[in-house]
Amino acid sequence: MHELRTFISQKFRPDVLGGKLDKTHNSLFTLDKRIHHSILMVNAICFGPKKDNVLINLEHAIKKSDDILVFYYEDIHQRWTFAKSNKDSYFFYKKNDHEQYMVKAKYLYIRGCYIEPTDKYWTMLGDFYNFIEIYDGKILCHPKKQLPNESKLFQLKNSLKRAAKNKNSITIGRSYVIKDSQLYDSLDAKKSYIVKSLSGVRSIVVDKKNYENWDRKCINYIPVLFQEKIEGYDVRVHIIDNHIFAKKSHAKKNIDYRYDDNFFKLTEENNLNQEMIDFCAAISIEEDNKLLGVDFIQTQSGYVVLEANPSPGWSAYHPFNGIDAEPFITELLRVLKSDSF
Repeated sequence: MHELRTFISQKFRPDVLGGKLDKTHNSLFTLDKRIHHSILMVNAICFGPKKDNVLINLEHAIKKSDDILVFYYEDIHQRWTFAKSNKDSYFFYKKNDHEQYMVKAKYLYIRGCYIEPTDKYWTMLGDFYNFIEIYDGKILCHPKKQLPNESKLFQLKNSLKRAAKNKNSITIGRSYVIKDSQLYDSLDAKKSYIVKSLSGVRSIVVDKKNYENWDRKCINYIPVLFQEKIEGYDVRVHIIDNHIFAKKSHAKKNIDYRYDDNFFKLTEENNLNQEMIDFCAAISIEEDNKLLGVDFIQTQSGYVVLEANPSPGWSAYHPFNGIDAEPFITELLRVLKSDSF
C-alpha cells in the first residue's frame, strides 16, 4: 500500500520506547482456572507498557502498605484479565505460582500506549478500554479524557481558551494548521514559527532553521501545526488534584528543551502568579482530569500556554531516586489511595 510521507520526517519523531509494548516480554505467571480465587481489595491498579518510565518510577516508590498494584499491558489475558458481572467489575490476577486473586480496586490509573491497528493487542486493549467505560470505580487519566491530545487544535480552541478567559497574564499560542504548500508560503515572513505534530504522536519541536529544508510538498498530504515562536523560558506544570508542581528551563541550545543538554538542569518554579494557579485549576476542570501536564513559555508579560497533556509522562521531571521523597509522586500516591473523587 502506498503511504504518504509526512512533512515532519521520522528523524524528528522520536521512538518513545516506554510508549510501546515490549514484544520480548514473557509473563512470569499465567492465570490458572483450576486455582481458587481469593478476594483481594486494593486501593489502586496502575496500567501501562512494561517499559513506561512512569510505571517504573511508581513501582520503585510504591510501598507494600500502599496496596497498589501495577499491571503491564503485555500481561493482559495472561497474568491478569478483567470481567464484569451484573453486580460488579473486577480483575483476575496471578500473583505467583500459588496465589491467584479476584481483585477489586477503588482507583485505576491508565497510561497510554502506541499500538498499530494490525497488532493483536489493538483489539485486546480496545476491549479493556471499553471495560473501563463501565468500571464502577474511580479512573485517573481515563482513556476518553486522553482524546483531546489527539487534536491539539481542538484543545487550543476549546478547553485552553475557556480556561484562559479573563486572565490577562495567560495567552494562547497563536497557531496555524497548514495542509497546503501555498498556505505555507502565505505565513508572515516577518514572524518566526515552530512546527510540531498536530496529533498525540510526539515530534521534536523545531524552527525554520530545520524545517525550511524539508520537503514542502509533503504539507499537501497531512496537516501540520505551526505556532508563532515565543522567546522566553520553558515551564512545565504538572497538576494533580489541584496541587501544582512546576519546573523551569533557564537555558537551552535547542528549540525543544526536552532534547537539550540542559534538560536535567530544570529547577523548581515556586513563584507562579495567582492567574497561573487559577488557570491550572480551570484547565483541570475543563478537561475533567485530575492529572495534567501543561507546557508554557514564560515571557516578560506573563505566560503563553502551548498545550496540555491529559496523560503526562512526568517521570523525567519528578524521578524517584529511591532515597528522597518526591513531592509530586507523594501527592499522586495520596490520590490513588484516597476514597474521594
